[in-house]
Amino acid sequence: MRPPSRFSISSILTPTAFKSLIASSTSPVIPLDATWYLPNSGRNGKEEFLSERIPGARFFDIDEVKDTSSPYPHMLPSTEVFNEAMSNLGITREDILVVYDKQGNFSAPRLLWTLKVFQHPSIFILDNYPLYKQEGHEIDTKKLSAVEEAVPAETTYESPGLIEDRVVSYTDLRQVIVEPLFRKKFNIIDARPYARWTGDAPEPRPGLPSGHIPDSISISFSEVLDESNKEFKDPSKLQELFLAKGVDPDKPTIAMCGTGVTACVLETALGRSGLLQEDKPVMVYDGSWTEWAQRSDDKFIIKGKN
Repeated sequence: MRPPSRFSISSILTPTAFKSLIASSTSPVIPLDATWYLPNSGRNGKEEFLSERIPGARFFDIDEVKDTSSPYPHMLPSTEVFNEAMSNLGITREDILVVYDKQGNFSAPRLLWTLKVFQHPSIFILDNYPLYKQEGHEIDTKKLSAVEEAVPAETTYESPGLIEDRVVSYTDLRQVIVEPLFRKKFNIIDARPYARWTGDAPEPRPGLPSGHIPDSISISFSEVLDESNKEFKDPSKLQELFLAKGVDPDKPTIAMCGTGVTACVLETALGRSGLLQEDKPVMVYDGSWTEWAQRSDDKFIIKGKN
């Protein structure tokens, strides 16, 4: 695998900073609701958007804007599909986008990363929606019958294309893993809960074995968030966490999780930490554990600790 290209780290906005951005910006500021829940949660982000959202928000459905030809849940779409989705949302490349999700920082980082790899110029993440509500900022509770009602008018959006070397495929990762000395040259970090990483707890998708990739590091996405309010931890605390877990700043890093969603929480947190070298930004294994567990040899599915 060749080293990934560098792109700018998107800014993390407090609710107050988000309101200031709206007040001061000469370009349109569009909130994008990326709320998504695990399939066993019983909740639906799209339905919740219809009854509650930030004023002016639009709903980006990560369950729909994906590679529908893939058997895996959240594989990145083609540039053409991404462009169509952004056009349908009425977005232009001049717009400033602020992503959020109703859980705090769960699925919004996945949209943040998607927008980065498709090279949208100006992107932020709200840190976070529960705090935004708690602080008394405006909420739109007008009932919508469809998410399309939140879009003033469609546009024609054209991405320059996908930054392909920021995305790791199964073939890429297998080439790393099959040779023990080679895989030692990478940080492979897994955002799933520790008990799923060890194989002691089941995966939320029926029939999928739990466990982990050889020599991967377990860093549950919840560990990079404040326990009380789900904000990203301060950069110094994030650096301390990643170093304690064994992340080597001099190595390229591959982030993964169950389906490629919370891997992006770690990607965002590493960017915030400032720990990694400029020429070694985080790559995301798009298919993540759902793909690996179905395609890999049994010898590369590890139970317990490494």
